Amino acid sequence: MPSKQTFQFTLGPVQGFVAQARRTRDFWAGSFILSWLSSVAMAAITAQRGEISFPVPDKDYLNWLHGNGDSPPPLQGSVPNRFKALTAEVPADFQPQLVTESVQAAWRALADCVWRNDLAEIADERTHTIWERQVENFWEISWVLSADEGANLLDRRKNWRNPVAPSEPGHKCMMMDGWQELSGVLVSNMNEVNQFWERLIASGKPGMQTDLRKGEQLCALAFIKRRFSRWFDQVQVPLPGGDQTIHGWRLPSAVPSVSFLAAAHWIAEAIEKAPLPAFEQFAAAARQLSSYSEAAHVGGDAFEIDILCVRDAARRRQQQEPGFRRLWAGLDGQLYFPTALQNPRLFDDQQGAGKVLKALKELRSAADMPGLPSPYYAILLMDGDQLGSHMGEKAKQGPISRALNNFTAQAGDLVRKHNGFLVYAGGDDVLALLPLEDALPAAADLQACYKGCFDNCDIDKEEVRVTSTLSAAIEFVHIRTPLTRVLRDAHRLLDDVAKDETGRDAVAVRVWKPSGLAAQWSMPWAKALDAKGEVLICQLAEQFARQQGSEEAHFSSKFFFRAEQLVERFPDMPDDALQQLLLAEYLHSFGSRSSKLKDEQLQDLKDSLALLNAQSTRWQRRLASDGSAHFSAHGHNPQAALLVRFLADKGMERDS
Repeated sequence: MPSKQTFQFTLGPVQGFVAQARRTRDFWAGSFILSWLSSVAMAAITAQRGEISFPVPDKDYLNWLHGNGDSPPPLQGSVPNRFKALTAEVPADFQPQLVTESVQAAWRALADCVWRNDLAEIADERTHTIWERQVENFWEISWVLSADEGANLLDRRKNWRNPVAPSEPGHKCMMMDGWQELSGVLVSNMNEVNQFWERLIASGKPGMQTDLRKGEQLCALAFIKRRFSRWFDQVQVPLPGGDQTIHGWRLPSAVPSVSFLAAAHWIAEAIEKAPLPAFEQFAAAARQLSSYSEAAHVGGDAFEIDILCVRDAARRRQQQEPGFRRLWAGLDGQLYFPTALQNPRLFDDQQGAGKVLKALKELRSAADMPGLPSPYYAILLMDGDQLGSHMGEKAKQGPISRALNNFTAQAGDLVRKHNGFLVYAGGDDVLALLPLEDALPAAADLQACYKGCFDNCDIDKEEVRVTSTLSAAIEFVHIRTPLTRVLRDAHRLLDDVAKDETGRDAVAVRVWKPSGLAAQWSMPWAKALDAKGEVLICQLAEQFARQQGSEEAHFSSKFFFRAEQLVERFPDMPDDALQQLLLAEYLHSFGSRSSKLKDEQLQDLKDSLALLNAQSTRWQRRLASDGSAHFSAHGHNPQAALLVRFLADKGMERDS
């Protein structure tokens, strides 16, 4: 056997586990568990004196994995699920199966911990049978050990297998498609199914009443995702074939809901403006209807996962008025939306919901905030461009790994700076949820950070820096839209639009209204940003938002619909001519007031129309043989105007 071998390992199904989610915490949990299991595989390799070249394991993460962490504990997944271990020092008796056994043992220990704490005293044999079948048959693990360092060995190995999922009878899980829910009821007897889950909700287990909603039924896999964080610090499992023990650690039991994210800036403004009695009255009414389910985002616990603008507003208000309780800012995010309060499926106590609705109206009045929070938030998905083309060269793997680790270490702070919640950042992948107004600026900062990490890495070859760029997909979504569907679409938007159609190093955006797709826009980063790295289409939206309601407003909502129609009718019109046409439409829609425009106002208008015109252009990026980027224009995108209107109005319809 050769002294130097290549070991490749992958764990899946990634999207099958992560993307199927009903809540934000389900996204987070799937990513965290997958990352933790991947780190267990790394530990099993290093235990056999393997040297992992990509990705370079994060030392702080591995310290927590081995139970001796002294830095802040990892709260998000940060270990990519697919990596290569170069084993130059691996002895001839290296045992790849021990890596597989270690991952399965860690998964088993996690599942057993949830079962022991939550279900053992309640479940019958039917539930236990389902649990064992699903826990034992979910993960697909592939590995290759070879003297050949070919990057496609693992892909060839995976083609040998054609796993067949076990048959799943009975009622199905509401989170993970096709898997049987845990009650074990095989006939169409929903009363018996509901009785099982209602008994579980009423069991008195910590957090069960908030972790499970009435009418929700889950399979073993979904139940582990939903409940593992309550018991993760109890997990301990020895690595097979060695003397190392794998540990869990304390995790937050809640992450921000999509409704809380959507309302975050509105909540922060209310905290700043509302008189203390109005906020106290609203919090008292809300407490009777729901819990402090968002308390971790404004609390003082060392493990808070915060939304920055709300947390800071709560802290400032408490400093100014000690009578203000920070927990008042940690209420269930749905309580700020009248449509949610009026929905008996969300709040069956409609009398109590009516009291909250009245208190919310009084809070808005007292704070002089006539508007409601936007019901839209953003899903941000980012992925590196062409990185795999460089990973076949051994000399590049170490520097690339260090650049990626540097990026991963900064990604969380960048997302939090923009009032977002980081679901996952590992390698060249990022998944985050943000308020609507913060998504595009956050994506711009992240791609700049990614480029900076590669600009500063110790790789001699210039093409690595040139091609190591980060593309983004942003989905603006209504809070009632199913998460799983949107995340799947985000992957298509990233791959098909940002990368294939626009040419990578680009951003692509979709706006989803309850009625369906409302707008799609994409742009290479080089054309989307100004010289300071700020997002140009956001600047245009801010101009529009500031002018709303002004007698001298440059734009109205109707103008943007007319602009869309004009661009759609003349998609290939030269820029100068299109700009003149838009100017004529504006002057017509502005009526007699257009004659009163001053010279500087008219120039500002022309500048704004030029910016709208530029951001409507369909640019495509292509790399030349020398690595330089070239851009070609292919007509205009009429939906850019609708995106500007959406960003300016934050999804709230206006007729102005």
